[in-house]
Amino acid sequence: MAAGKFVKAAATLLRILGDDSALVGGMAVNAHGFVRATRDVDVMIGGALAEARRQLDAAGVKARLFKEQSLDGDFTCLKGVLGVGPDGDEPVAFDVLPPLVPLVREKLVALDVGGLQLRVVDPETLFRLKLKAGSPRDLYDIAILAHLHPEWAELALALAAGRGARQAERMATLIRDPHVLRQVEEVRRQDQALRAFELRASRRRRRP
Repeated sequence: MAAGKFVKAAATLLRILGDDSALVGGMAVNAHGFVRATRDVDVMIGGALAEARRQLDAAGVKARLFKEQSLDGDFTCLKGVLGVGPDGDEPVAFDVLPPLVPLVREKLVALDVGGLQLRVVDPETLFRLKLKAGSPRDLYDIAILAHLHPEWAELALALAAGRGARQAERMATLIRDPHVLRQVEEVRRQDQALRAFELRASRRRRRP
C-alpha cells in the first residue's frame, strides 16, 4: 500500500476516531495483499456514530448521516470529505461505519506506511463484513484473498456457511471460478516482478 492521499486521510481519521477504530473496505483488502483501486476510505468504529461525529466535528471535519444497505438490512453511517496535502486541498471521501460486526481491538493489524500509523481489521472481521455486504465485488475480494493466503480459505468457507447454504454455495463457486484463479496468478506475477525490481534497485544503490 503506497503512501498517498488515501493513506494520509486514513491515518488522520484513525487518529481522530481513536483506538477503537480500524480500516475496512478497499484499503483493508489492499493491506491484506490484494491491491486494487479504491475511491474512498472506510473506517469502522467500535462505538456510537454520535460520538464519532462529535470527534470529527471537534477536529474540523464535517460528516453527515446516510442510510446504507447490507444483506441484513439498512444501517446508518457517516459520510464526508477530508482535505489532505500541504494545503489541505486534496479531497478524500470517507465513510465511518458503526460496528456492523464486533471490532476486537486485540485483533487489529498495525501498519506503518511511510511513517503514518494505520490500523486494519483482521481477516476474519474483514470477511464477516464482506459477507454481510454480500455484493459480487465483496465476495470476489474474499475469494482472491483466500487464494493469496491459502490458510484463510477454510475460514472464508466456514463463515459463508454460517450465513446459509446459498451464501456458502456462492462463495465456494467463486473460489473455484477460473476468472478468480487467473486474477490470483496475475497478482502473484505482479508481486514477483515488483520484488525483483526492488532487489535490482537495491543492488544498484549499493554499488560503489
